[in-house]
Amino acid sequence: MALVTKRPFVDTLLDLKSDEDGVVLQNHILEPEYHQDLYRLACENAKASSGAFQLGDTARVQRAPNRGRQPDYVDDETDPETLKFQGMLDHYGHIVDGSQTTNVCALKSVSVRWGYVDFGVARAVSKDFFDKHKDKCGVRKHDLLINSTGDGTIGRVAIYNKEFPALVDGHITIVRFKQPHYAWYAAAYLLSEQGQRQIYRYINGSSGQVEIYPQDISRLWIPAKTEPVVKEIAKKFQKAISKYEEFEVEMTSMLAMA
Repeated sequence: MALVTKRPFVDTLLDLKSDEDGVVLQNHILEPEYHQDLYRLACENAKASSGAFQLGDTARVQRAPNRGRQPDYVDDETDPETLKFQGMLDHYGHIVDGSQTTNVCALKSVSVRWGYVDFGVARAVSKDFFDKHKDKCGVRKHDLLINSTGDGTIGRVAIYNKEFPALVDGHITIVRFKQPHYAWYAAAYLLSEQGQRQIYRYINGSSGQVEIYPQDISRLWIPAKTEPVVKEIAKKFQKAISKYEEFEVEMTSMLAMA
């Protein structure tokens, strides 16, 4: 059954912070999901908790959320043998280090899964390309990554949990927190039903051509929790990811023996 909501026309007005990249300072949102209570209340309820913050709050994040850019790949997608980057697992379950290649990991939207990063589908860029673009699209350990385009991938969230360098393409938004445990907590919330409803509220487009803009990701509300609870959620999330990473190494090593 279709959702029906009546809202005042003034509620379609959305103020924008700047006119960078030619964006007007005020816009109208006519997407039905923005006004439907199922999605609107997810934002309002999170906002109502004392101490809640938005993903664009500079008291919490180092900079405004931003997308990566289209990489200039050095590997041949049709030839897996050409793929090599620092930090990847080789066919034997060994980690490729800097003595074997200077190439850097490049993450696509398919790499950002439901809470974890799948490096098995990553590609590679040159160190020169990475050095040139790392300020905008380079990622660091504990960065929050949000898939921002495409049916089936939009809204997936993960934390970059590696020490080796990497960058993301233009379909992924980076949110860099000042305190890492808040990145893990925010990711956990965004993966919840209420968090996904907030993301869905700001999705634009139709017929497979959907996206959520960084300025709208900045508007997402994260409800407040006490500091001990935030740290406990972060700890449990990190432990779960460690188990997945161990599984990946063990599975690859086992397959090399077959």
